[in-house]
Amino acid sequence: MKQVICAFGQNYKIFLAVAAILAVQLFGAGKLHLCGAILIGAILTLFWFLSTAARLETIIGMSVERAKRIMLIGLLFRLGMVFAVLGVAVHISDELFIASASCFGTFYLTALVILARYGRR
Repeated sequence: MKQVICAFGQNYKIFLAVAAILAVQLFGAGKLHLCGAILIGAILTLFWFLSTAARLETIIGMSVERAKRIMLIGLLFRLGMVFAVLGVAVHISDELFIASASCFGTFYLTALVILARYGRR
């Protein structure tokens, strides 16, 4: 968990750059009212990776069967949270849903790149 937080903490400038690019794209498209979707996507991604890291830290030293069950429950919990948030977004507007889902995907890929870069060190 400390490694994930450290990786994100050291590379927060990359997240800020991605958020700025997404905000400029929304501003350029005249969709300034959707800038909250950037925050929604960032928070969902942060929640996803921190809960995954916490689960991985929890299963260290457990039996394989128990570890699989805990990781599966965690995956279902995280997917449920993502679907709940995006479900609320789709009820507000289709544009907000698409923007939130796109931002989540973009931040998710950015986080994977950051973790891969951090793992090489």
